[in-house]
Amino acid sequence: MNSRTVPCIRIDYSNLYPCGTLINKQIYTDINEADVNQFYLRFEENDEQKSIFRKWTDELLQTNDKDIINNIFEEYRRLWRSRKYGSRFFDLHGREFQNFAINLTNHMEQSEWRQLSMSKSHADRRILRSRVYAIGSRDDIEWNGKFINDTVERKKKKLEMIQHLQSLELFDWFAPNYELHESNLFESDHDLEIRITRQGTQETIEELYQNMQNEPKLIAWVNFAASHNVCGSYSVDFGGSQEEEVATNCDGAVLLGTLGYFVETGLKSWVRGRWVSYKTGMHIPPGGHYWAMTKFVTGPSHVDCGMIATAFADFRPYIPIFYPYTERKYFYTLIGNVKNEEELEKRCMIDIEGVLKTCLAKQVHTLVTGASGCGAFRHNPYVEAKLWKKCLEKKEYRCGSLKQVIFAVLDSETSDNWIAFRNEFSTLQNIENKM
Repeated sequence: MNSRTVPCIRIDYSNLYPCGTLINKQIYTDINEADVNQFYLRFEENDEQKSIFRKWTDELLQTNDKDIINNIFEEYRRLWRSRKYGSRFFDLHGREFQNFAINLTNHMEQSEWRQLSMSKSHADRRILRSRVYAIGSRDDIEWNGKFINDTVERKKKKLEMIQHLQSLELFDWFAPNYELHESNLFESDHDLEIRITRQGTQETIEELYQNMQNEPKLIAWVNFAASHNVCGSYSVDFGGSQEEEVATNCDGAVLLGTLGYFVETGLKSWVRGRWVSYKTGMHIPPGGHYWAMTKFVTGPSHVDCGMIATAFADFRPYIPIFYPYTERKYFYTLIGNVKNEEELEKRCMIDIEGVLKTCLAKQVHTLVTGASGCGAFRHNPYVEAKLWKKCLEKKEYRCGSLKQVIFAVLDSETSDNWIAFRNEFSTLQNIENKM
């Protein structure tokens, strides 16, 4: 492989990246049923936290009165905003807070869960995310959020959790000095159906799932993750991108959390709160990503689908502590001009092609993705759309299982993201405006 296609950041921070001789690595193999719960991140709450959360839980278990339930919810929000407690008091990895969140949301309709997920209030999001984290990481809670008392049903849930853990693989398609042999992956070439829709990733997947009931196909979605922080900002009061919101409506964030550890000290933690970083060696490499089977649990259907958690190149300006690993300096001048268009395109394409290679390796039928890197990571959407088209026109990605690619671009009709992808693919597919 030409070394010029390998971005400098892999070399500069090689101690952080899992570069090996295999194209993929299964993280968990043999898992004992008795030990399954030990893999997930847990936060040990103090006595005051346990007391408050248990009090709210007991009150919720004794009532169906909407006014009482709303009063408990408002009390939680008040403590969240208070100087004495604040948001860090409510950690979604804590068992008693999870119990409170489960019992509170069990009094709600499914449509209300989606409102919490998309709320601008981090207090509301924390409730929904705690519910999902509890469902994804505990064998005493069913996928629908109901507590399990039956031994047989509990074992069934535990086996599904084990299957999801064992499905977690790290793909590193562009490891230095690795010779990629792809000939056995491909069949005769075929056309790809490419569509663009103005709706969210999860809604797109749920719609596909309903339409495939008679003939199920494997759907995979792209979780635009951070290469160093687990699932971006799922556990702190910061951010809230479309992809972070999607990843916390299934057990995707839960599974990635098993690869990380809590960071509670330093300036970044002081500003953002307790966050989760990948363990050394578990960071996402350029062109690589994590694959896992996940289940969406906040929509009308519990959809099983593949997650591709990938970190597209980060072109944000360098800020010590907060954005120390940005690749911007390698490809842009100080005033924002591209240094070398060809090198920039090569860097962006290894992320796109890595996703497509995994789709073929895992026999994915339909890929759902957004405007990759065109949000926080500062990619130019017109360049990004052009590169997706260039990659999707390559024969090697039209010769396997992949039959359909859908760009779920949840932006306004006047946004550059929507215009760029619409213009690039308008002659190839039907455009769906669902907003």
